[in-house]
Amino acid sequence: MSGLTHDDLCACLAAAAPVELLGMTLLRQGSPQLLPSNVPRDVLREAVAEIIAYTGRCVAAANRLSNLAPVPLFHVVIVEFGL
Repeated sequence: MSGLTHDDLCACLAAAAPVELLGMTLLRQGSPQLLPSNVPRDVLREAVAEIIAYTGRCVAAANRLSNLAPVPLFHVVIVEFGL
């Protein structure tokens, strides 16, 4: 194990800045229709490509996480599963 504690992990995740995607910014600026009507085509193309790439990175991370080996917790007592 790397020696990373629960508090270290929480601090690391809390320090990570949120991802700001151009597509999400455009959606927040939108009116009742989905997107503002005055968005240039190249900006819209860039926003869509950015969201597609981000989605791909999220899928890859989820796949890596799903393939992690289980970590035995010897020092954690769960009363509900006591024998």
